[in-house]
Amino acid sequence: MLRFLLLLFLLCGCSLSAQHTLTGSLTDETTGEPVAFATVYLDGTSKGEVTGDDGTFTLTDVSLPATLVVSHLNYDNQTLNLTAPGPPLTLRLSPQDAVLTGVEVTDRNTRAETLAEFRELLLGKDAWGKKAVIRNEEALRFDRDYYQRTLTVDNEKIRSMLLAKNRRGARWSEDGTTYTYEQRKNLKAISLGPLQIDLPHLGYQLRMDLSEFRADYQEGRRAYLGTFFFSEADKVKKKHLRNRERAYLGSAMHFARSLLSGNLARNGFKVVEVIKHRQPKREEIQEIELTDYLHQVSDHLWELRGLQGRDFAVLYYGDGRQRPLPPWKWDRTQPVQASFHVDGERCLLIAGGGFGDANIAFSGYMGTRGLAWGLPVDYTLE
Repeated sequence: MLRFLLLLFLLCGCSLSAQHTLTGSLTDETTGEPVAFATVYLDGTSKGEVTGDDGTFTLTDVSLPATLVVSHLNYDNQTLNLTAPGPPLTLRLSPQDAVLTGVEVTDRNTRAETLAEFRELLLGKDAWGKKAVIRNEEALRFDRDYYQRTLTVDNEKIRSMLLAKNRRGARWSEDGTTYTYEQRKNLKAISLGPLQIDLPHLGYQLRMDLSEFRADYQEGRRAYLGTFFFSEADKVKKKHLRNRERAYLGSAMHFARSLLSGNLARNGFKVVEVIKHRQPKREEIQEIELTDYLHQVSDHLWELRGLQGRDFAVLYYGDGRQRPLPPWKWDRTQPVQASFHVDGERCLLIAGGGFGDANIAFSGYMGTRGLAWGLPVDYTLE
């Protein structure tokens, strides 16, 4: 099964520390003039605002540590890691020297087809993904890598099909028995400005400063890096709140929060290791206490250590509304299943429920959901 990685560097967390108020002002580094209409937000959260004509901002009820992001179309993004309260911030923004041109794919695939592929990879192929809208797709630039593939042709039907496709870099051997062409290896994307994405099922408008996107077809992985700001839609209805609950329960965020709190079973999760034997070819299931491998690095960062190269299944037991069931009811319930594989010696976890690196890859329902199911890290279950 393909393994998809949703890579979110959400360097802020939901903590139980005191709430603070952040104030500050933005000025142009060259002219000293206030910078209006910049978006100032805490990365990965729903907390932020747009600066007024005087370039000032105020964010209330802020839990520290957090990462402050300043985003503006005409200026370079600026991020600031905040660990403790301090005086009002004075931030000087650097104007962009020139508008980046980016890279555009040059194969026979049209931009419209590439955009459609990107939307499915980023937002998802399900009903929620199809309804989500990227409002400024013109800001996206794409590129690809290729590898050569050679096919042996032993009948006329296959020969006719290959001739009709006219693939990139296609060529036949002199005797006509082999066909070589350039096969797409991946899809890469950058954004020349913040993407504006509507998530109608959740009642969010997402601002995404996308710095890198990559989907590797051979490895079956999808990853994106950037910063995220979730703002409420004009009208948040009860269906939006129900959908947010649906998106959260049993999700990777729910799993991460349950692991960090030491309450996996109480939240309906059971984790087992899948041990694959080659001779004879079979799989062995073994229960594991995942918290034994969890180590705290700082107030808002943890690591899973010592799991490199191992595979795990995550079973989630929920009722008809996906709410977690206690272990004594699990025998009468069919769980939903996800899996994850650990590539690195250390896997980063961030307070609020984020996996912060590429060393852990989810599949199943946790891995195949797109950004249309995304929630801010300060989301709380009502």
